[in-house]
Amino acid sequence: MSARSGNSRRVGYARVSTAAQTTDQQVFALRAARCTRVCVDDGLRATAKLRPGLERAKAALRPGDVFVVWAIDRAFRSTIEAILFLDDLMGRGIAFQSLTQAIDTRTPEGRKWYIDTASWAEYERAVISRRTKEKMAQARRDGQHIGRPYKLSKRRVLTAHRLMVQGGLSLPAVAARCRVSPITITRAFARHGLEGRRTAFPTPNPKGAPP
Repeated sequence: MSARSGNSRRVGYARVSTAAQTTDQQVFALRAARCTRVCVDDGLRATAKLRPGLERAKAALRPGDVFVVWAIDRAFRSTIEAILFLDDLMGRGIAFQSLTQAIDTRTPEGRKWYIDTASWAEYERAVISRRTKEKMAQARRDGQHIGRPYKLSKRRVLTAHRLMVQGGLSLPAVAARCRVSPITITRAFARHGLEGRRTAFPTPNPKGAPP
Protein backbone atom coordinates (compact mmCIF):
# COMPACT_ATOMS: atom_id res chain seq x y z
CA MET A 1 0.00 0.00 0.00
CA SER A 2 1.40 3.40 -0.85
CA ALA A 3 1.69 6.17 1.69
CA ARG A 4 -0.87 8.93 1.71
CA SER A 5 0.11 12.23 0.22
CA GLY A 6 0.27 15.55 2.04
CA ASN A 7 1.43 15.84 5.62
CA SER A 8 0.59 12.28 6.68
CA ARG A 9 3.12 10.53 8.90
CA ARG A 10 4.02 6.88 9.11
CA VAL A 11 4.26 5.48 12.63
CA GLY A 12 5.83 2.03 12.95
CA TYR A 13 5.57 -0.67 15.61
CA ALA A 14 7.92 -3.63 16.21
CA ARG A 15 7.76 -6.49 18.72
CA VAL A 16 9.67 -9.66 19.56
CA SER A 17 8.58 -12.36 22.00
CA THR A 18 11.79 -13.07 23.91
CA ALA A 19 14.87 -11.24 25.13
CA ALA A 20 16.98 -13.56 22.96
CA GLN A 21 15.41 -12.07 19.84
CA THR A 22 15.97 -8.61 18.40
CA THR A 23 13.73 -6.06 16.74
CA ASP A 24 16.59 -4.79 14.57
CA GLN A 25 15.28 -6.34 11.34
CA GLN A 26 11.78 -5.01 11.90
CA VAL A 27 13.00 -1.54 12.86
CA PHE A 28 15.29 -1.38 9.82
CA ALA A 29 12.40 -2.34 7.53
CA LEU A 30 10.08 0.19 9.17
CA ARG A 31 12.66 2.95 8.78
CA ALA A 32 13.15 1.94 5.15
CA ALA A 33 9.36 2.25 4.74
CA ARG A 34 9.71 5.92 5.74
CA CYS A 35 8.35 5.63 9.27
CA THR A 36 9.26 8.82 11.10
CA ARG A 37 8.65 7.19 14.46
CA VAL A 38 9.06 3.55 15.49
CA CYS A 39 7.81 2.21 18.84
CA VAL A 40 9.17 -1.09 20.14
CA ASP A 41 8.18 -3.80 22.62
CA ASP A 42 11.14 -6.09 23.39
CA GLY A 43 10.65 -9.51 24.94
CA LEU A 44 6.85 -9.39 25.06
CA ARG A 45 4.68 -12.24 23.82
CA ALA A 46 1.72 -11.53 21.56
CA THR A 47 -0.58 -12.50 24.44
CA ALA A 48 0.91 -9.88 26.81
CA LYS A 49 -1.84 -7.54 28.01
CA LEU A 50 0.47 -4.59 28.65
CA ARG A 51 2.48 -3.48 25.63
CA PRO A 52 3.82 0.05 26.28
CA GLY A 53 5.32 0.34 22.80
CA LEU A 54 2.00 -0.33 21.10
CA GLU A 55 0.28 2.17 23.37
CA ARG A 56 2.88 4.82 22.51
CA ALA A 57 2.41 4.18 18.79
CA LYS A 58 -1.36 4.41 19.13
CA ALA A 59 -1.11 7.68 21.08
CA ALA A 60 1.23 9.16 18.47
CA LEU A 61 -1.14 8.55 15.54
CA ARG A 62 -3.12 11.45 14.12
CA PRO A 63 -5.85 11.64 11.43
CA GLY A 64 -4.30 11.01 8.02
CA ASP A 65 -1.37 8.99 9.43
CA VAL A 66 -0.45 5.41 8.55
CA PHE A 67 0.17 2.76 11.21
CA VAL A 68 2.85 0.36 9.93
CA VAL A 69 3.91 -3.07 11.22
CA TRP A 70 6.20 -5.82 9.95
CA ALA A 71 3.33 -8.31 10.17
CA ILE A 72 -0.10 -8.40 11.81
CA ASP A 73 0.96 -11.00 14.39
CA ARG A 74 3.57 -8.52 15.71
CA ALA A 75 0.80 -6.20 16.92
CA PHE A 76 -2.26 -8.12 18.07
CA ARG A 77 -3.10 -10.85 20.58
CA SER A 78 -6.26 -12.03 18.88
CA THR A 79 -8.58 -11.54 15.94
CA ILE A 80 -10.99 -9.57 18.13
CA GLU A 81 -8.24 -7.19 19.24
CA ALA A 82 -7.14 -6.70 15.61
CA ILE A 83 -10.71 -5.87 14.55
CA LEU A 84 -11.24 -3.42 17.41
CA PHE A 85 -7.87 -1.79 16.74
CA LEU A 86 -8.68 -1.35 13.04
CA ASP A 87 -12.13 0.01 13.89
CA ASP A 88 -10.46 2.62 16.12
CA LEU A 89 -7.96 3.53 13.38
CA MET A 90 -10.68 3.91 10.76
CA GLY A 91 -12.76 6.03 13.10
CA ARG A 92 -9.79 8.37 13.50
CA GLY A 93 -9.01 8.49 9.79
CA ILE A 94 -5.82 6.42 10.10
CA ALA A 95 -4.70 3.79 7.57
CA PHE A 96 -2.95 0.48 8.30
CA GLN A 97 -0.05 -1.18 6.51
CA SER A 98 1.71 -4.50 6.96
CA LEU A 99 5.11 -4.61 5.26
CA THR A 100 5.01 -8.36 4.63
CA GLN A 101 1.31 -8.69 3.79
CA ALA A 102 -0.43 -6.88 0.93
CA ILE A 103 -3.14 -5.19 3.00
CA ASP A 104 -4.89 -1.92 2.14
CA THR A 105 -7.54 -1.30 4.78
CA ARG A 106 -9.08 1.54 2.77
CA THR A 107 -10.97 -1.02 0.67
CA PRO A 108 -13.57 -3.62 1.73
CA GLU A 109 -11.39 -6.37 0.24
CA GLY A 110 -8.38 -5.08 2.14
CA ARG A 111 -10.27 -5.06 5.44
CA LYS A 112 -11.44 -8.63 4.83
CA TRP A 113 -7.88 -9.73 4.10
CA TYR A 114 -6.76 -7.94 7.27
CA ILE A 115 -9.27 -9.90 9.38
CA ASP A 116 -8.47 -13.20 7.62
CA THR A 117 -4.75 -12.70 8.21
CA ALA A 118 -5.26 -11.84 11.89
CA SER A 119 -7.48 -14.90 12.30
CA TRP A 120 -4.89 -17.16 10.69
CA ALA A 121 -2.13 -15.74 12.91
CA GLU A 122 -4.23 -16.45 16.01
CA TYR A 123 -4.88 -20.00 14.79
CA GLU A 124 -1.16 -20.61 14.19
CA ARG A 125 -0.31 -19.37 17.70
CA ALA A 126 -2.91 -21.71 19.19
CA VAL A 127 -1.58 -24.70 17.24
CA ILE A 128 2.03 -23.94 18.21
CA SER A 129 1.01 -23.54 21.86
CA ARG A 130 -0.85 -26.86 21.83
CA ARG A 131 2.07 -28.71 20.23
CA THR A 132 4.51 -27.18 22.69
CA LYS A 133 2.39 -28.26 25.66
CA GLU A 134 2.06 -31.77 24.22
CA LYS A 135 5.83 -32.06 23.76
CA MET A 136 6.48 -30.79 27.29
CA ALA A 137 3.97 -33.27 28.73
CA GLN A 138 5.61 -36.12 26.82
CA ALA A 139 9.05 -34.99 27.97
CA ARG A 140 7.89 -35.04 31.60
CA ARG A 141 6.48 -38.55 31.12
CA ASP A 142 9.87 -39.59 29.72
CA GLY A 143 11.61 -38.14 32.76
CA GLN A 144 13.23 -35.26 30.91
CA HIS A 145 13.95 -31.97 32.66
CA ILE A 146 11.76 -29.04 31.58
CA GLY A 147 12.90 -25.48 32.13
CA ARG A 148 16.23 -23.85 32.85
CA PRO A 149 19.32 -26.11 32.92
CA TYR A 150 20.38 -27.37 36.33
CA LYS A 151 23.24 -25.44 37.92
CA LEU A 152 25.11 -28.66 38.73
CA SER A 153 25.79 -31.54 36.37
CA LYS A 154 25.39 -35.09 37.64
CA ARG A 155 29.16 -35.42 37.85
CA ARG A 156 29.46 -32.33 40.05
CA VAL A 157 26.57 -33.52 42.23
CA LEU A 158 28.30 -36.87 42.83
CA THR A 159 31.56 -35.07 43.60
CA ALA A 160 29.78 -32.81 46.09
CA HIS A 161 28.14 -35.80 47.74
CA ARG A 162 31.47 -37.58 47.99
CA LEU A 163 33.01 -34.54 49.68
CA MET A 164 30.30 -34.70 52.35
CA VAL A 165 30.17 -38.46 52.86
CA GLN A 166 33.84 -39.35 52.51
CA GLY A 167 35.49 -36.00 53.13
CA GLY A 168 33.32 -34.98 56.05
CA LEU A 169 32.69 -31.47 54.74
CA SER A 170 29.61 -29.60 55.88
CA LEU A 171 26.82 -28.66 53.52
CA PRO A 172 27.77 -24.94 53.51
CA ALA A 173 31.41 -25.85 52.82
CA VAL A 174 30.47 -28.04 49.87
CA ALA A 175 28.10 -25.37 48.55
CA ALA A 176 30.90 -22.80 48.77
CA ARG A 177 33.24 -25.06 46.82
CA CYS A 178 30.60 -25.56 44.12
CA ARG A 179 29.77 -21.83 44.11
CA VAL A 180 26.08 -22.45 44.66
CA SER A 181 23.72 -22.07 47.60
CA PRO A 182 23.25 -24.88 50.15
CA ILE A 183 19.62 -25.31 49.02
CA THR A 184 20.87 -25.95 45.48
CA ILE A 185 23.09 -28.76 46.81
CA THR A 186 20.20 -30.20 48.83
CA ARG A 187 17.88 -30.19 45.83
CA ALA A 188 20.56 -31.72 43.62
CA PHE A 189 21.06 -34.57 46.10
CA ALA A 190 17.31 -35.18 46.22
CA ARG A 191 17.08 -35.13 42.43
CA HIS A 192 19.67 -37.91 42.18
CA GLY A 193 18.36 -39.91 45.14
CA LEU A 194 21.35 -39.11 47.33
CA GLU A 195 19.68 -37.34 50.23
CA GLY A 196 19.54 -40.45 52.44
CA ARG A 197 23.26 -41.07 52.09
CA ARG A 198 24.18 -37.78 53.70
CA THR A 199 23.66 -39.41 57.11
CA ALA A 200 26.58 -41.74 56.34
CA PHE A 201 29.07 -39.35 57.91
CA PRO A 202 29.13 -39.08 61.72
CA THR A 203 27.32 -36.41 63.68
CA PRO A 204 28.40 -35.23 67.17
CA ASN A 205 26.85 -37.07 70.12
CA PRO A 206 25.42 -35.17 73.07
CA LYS A 207 27.90 -34.85 75.92
CA GLY A 208 27.87 -37.96 78.06
CA ALA A 209 25.82 -40.02 75.63
CA PRO A 210 27.05 -43.53 74.82
CA PRO A 211 28.93 -43.86 71.50
